[in-house]
Amino acid sequence: MKIAFVNCWTMPGGVLKVLEDLMIKQLRKHGKEVEVRLFTLISDRENLELPLPWGNGAMVTIPIVQTLPKWINQIFLFFTKRKVKILSGIFDYRNLMVFYPRLMKLLSFKIKKRKPDEIQISSFAIAKNITPIPWVPTHLYLHSPMQYIWSHYDEYNARLTWWKNRLFNFIVPRLRKWDLKFHHFDSMVCNSYYTQELAEELYSLKSTVSYPKIADQYWFAWISLKPMPYFVYVGRLVNFVRETGLIIQLFNHLKLPLVVIGSGPDEEELKALAGETVIFTGWNPEGMTEIVRDSAGLINLTKESFWIWTVEALLMGVPVFGFAEGATAELVDEDCGVLTKSKKLEDLVSDFELFRSKRRDRKLISERIREKMSSNS
Repeated sequence: MKIAFVNCWTMPGGVLKVLEDLMIKQLRKHGKEVEVRLFTLISDRENLELPLPWGNGAMVTIPIVQTLPKWINQIFLFFTKRKVKILSGIFDYRNLMVFYPRLMKLLSFKIKKRKPDEIQISSFAIAKNITPIPWVPTHLYLHSPMQYIWSHYDEYNARLTWWKNRLFNFIVPRLRKWDLKFHHFDSMVCNSYYTQELAEELYSLKSTVSYPKIADQYWFAWISLKPMPYFVYVGRLVNFVRETGLIIQLFNHLKLPLVVIGSGPDEEELKALAGETVIFTGWNPEGMTEIVRDSAGLINLTKESFWIWTVEALLMGVPVFGFAEGATAELVDEDCGVLTKSKKLEDLVSDFELFRSKRRDRKLISERIREKMSSNS
């Protein structure tokens, strides 16, 4: 049996964790007879190495098929990692949105050429928009509709300037029309009730909700009852949507210690912005679980469709300072943290001081999120 997995682009992050878990589920379901390939727009690796679900410590290699030729992908990845004036702005894979319809047609052709027996889509932007193959069962796990043309449009429109803003507003109506065409799936699962409501509103699609799986290490981690006086951010280092720059500005202003775990296309810019109290560790630093567990709190100012690190932190009893819109409100109540309704620096300072001032029962925080996750399993 051949299963084609499709995702938008393959980079480190929470979405990749969910994708790997979905793949392992299919390997467990179909056993040794299944052949799995991943199809994606662009990837920072040629294969995925996953543990075989039937144990023995063996690994399986999942080949990755990318839309564009390898040499073109390498150019985009090179200028993402090494910032070069002008060129890095041009060869930013996010600029490929102008060509999304054509690129997804090309990827769809590559999928069809493999003659899959089943298609599994993990989409947070464009993966859902592959050309359907009528006789092939197609299942969608939706992390989010295309955020920058729907739920986060106003944020992008406000921040993009000059020619990028003009191009953005030229292409958005066309991308919206294109995105709405793809709504035929044999089954659909959303990562949160927030995403489910968006999908029904935009695509008139009915779905079920299944929160992403959280690794056992967070379910069984012990709770730090005497946290250290630093805070932590975990995620992609991008200015748009993730608000990493705003978080750094907040901690520069407060002169409080912040550990930033992650990487991304805006990393160098964010490092230049950071003051002396902000530390960058990259992805998967040694003792990452302990760094989060021992922190005074996790910071997340994104209008998230889920955010897996919020749950990981809460399971370890770590309170969250988050944004009041999106799925974070499903996960964080007043006993577990503070949700801010504003992204103005002066309001963030006030709300964050409220967050710091309240002592919380970390065992209660862990119990609350366990109840929510268990009721959705």
